[in-house]
Amino acid sequence: MKKKVFVILCVGMMMTGCADQKAEEQVKPEVISLDLGGNIQDEEANGGQENPVDSDADRTVQPGENTESQEPEAEISSEDYIERVQKNENTQDIYMQFINNQVSLVIGNDYPQDEYRIFNLERGKSYTFAELGQYVNQSYFDPEYAEKTSYDYVQYTYVECLDSNSKNFLIKYVGLNIYSPNDDSFVVYVLTEDNGQLYLTDGYECWARSYTEQYRDGLCINGGSAGAGDHYSGMSVILSNGRITDIYEEEILSGWWTNYINGEIYSEVFDENTEVPLNVSIYTIGEEKYYTYDLSECTDDQVTLCETYINRCRDEAEINWATDEEVDEAARKRCSSIGVNYDTIGQQKESEWTNI
Repeated sequence: MKKKVFVILCVGMMMTGCADQKAEEQVKPEVISLDLGGNIQDEEANGGQENPVDSDADRTVQPGENTESQEPEAEISSEDYIERVQKNENTQDIYMQFINNQVSLVIGNDYPQDEYRIFNLERGKSYTFAELGQYVNQSYFDPEYAEKTSYDYVQYTYVECLDSNSKNFLIKYVGLNIYSPNDDSFVVYVLTEDNGQLYLTDGYECWARSYTEQYRDGLCINGGSAGAGDHYSGMSVILSNGRITDIYEEEILSGWWTNYINGEIYSEVFDENTEVPLNVSIYTIGEEKYYTYDLSECTDDQVTLCETYINRCRDEAEINWATDEEVDEAARKRCSSIGVNYDTIGQQKESEWTNI
């Protein structure tokens, strides 16, 4: 049972590695089928028929939408537009001042602390752009064990916020050797402006066995592997407060790895030499977990064994197997709770990064 949530994305997504990703311009938008089973598939918009080139060519079309009766978007007043532009320009000026070491940022009071890291960015402490770069080198490179002592280069981009009209500023430090030498791993820091002060509010890492695709509207699509039969995917957004907030996280288990649901029951149902083409997804949405399964790769004999395992996990381990509709509804409620419109996420291209 695989759950599909349709998200309109303007470019296809690269699913490998974590090297710097740049969006290429498209003649017309693609409809990407993003399923909550971690797969991304291309779908042709409007039943595969090409749209004629007209004044609406750049508008994203929802699947199944009747374009002939499409109402024009509501216009904003000129005063609101000017105010919005001026606010963004002023904020961008502050960000550029930071890049030029003219102003400092402050580490936010809620900035995550990693107990396993030797050095953490100290909450409430101020850092210039140069000092932040020194911290990155100190945190990711140990001269005692490696010849490399510095990141390769830095990039930045602006992203919008799905819960407001404000923007955040992202800085990416590339070439950190997190997983292995020359693996192009990187760390991204989120900067947020509040009343003329810059704050470092959140961040994420990407390395050889993981990826994060950053979109201009603040959407983040994540994925990676924890083993041959244990993969993960997810979707999150950077909100106007600068915090990265999960919409959902998914752990995808296949074959032998489905014993993570309940190892004792698994060993009683399946012989250790039995091939088990069962797939299970565990979704974390808000505070709740939702379990789904997929028997599409099973033969008739295998289906019987897998159903026995699934039923015993429900009856004896109290695993609540969810339907597609329940997962979809949970994701919608999660978006609503954080002020995000579920139907509009991902309708922009991937972020374009600028070298500093």
